[in-house]
Amino acid sequence: MMNKKRTISIKDPRLQRIRNSLQYIISEAIIKERGELIRENSKLNLDDHREQIKILSDKRDKLDTAWKKSICVCSICGSRTSDMTFNPDAESWYCVKCYQGRHEFYITRARQGEIWKDGGGRPSTGWFP
Repeated sequence: MMNKKRTISIKDPRLQRIRNSLQYIISEAIIKERGELIRENSKLNLDDHREQIKILSDKRDKLDTAWKKSICVCSICGSRTSDMTFNPDAESWYCVKCYQGRHEFYITRARQGEIWKDGGGRPSTGWFP
C-alpha cells in the first residue's frame, strides 16, 4: 500500500467520463456479487449450514472492506465521481472535499488540545496529525 498522501485529480472531461464509467462498472459488479452472496446466505438454514454461512459472511465482509477502501468510492460520503485523495493513516480514499474537511477538523481539534499523538489525550505527547 502507499505510505504517503496522494491526490488523483483528472481535469480532462473525457478522461473524467472514462474514470466515472470504470468506477460505475466496478460498482455494479460489486453490488451484483454482494447481492448473490446475500441471496445464497439467505437460502441456508442456520442450524444445518453454520460453517457455510460464516464463509459467505466473511466473503461479503472482505468485499465490503475492499470496496470502502478502494479509489472507486469516497469512504465518507460515498461519491464515485470525484477526484480522490489517499489517506495513508486510514489506508482509505476520500474525495478531495471530504479529505479537506476531515483534515481541518483534526487540525482544529489538535490545536485545542483534544487530540494527541501517541497518547490518547495526554498532553505530554505531541499533536496529531
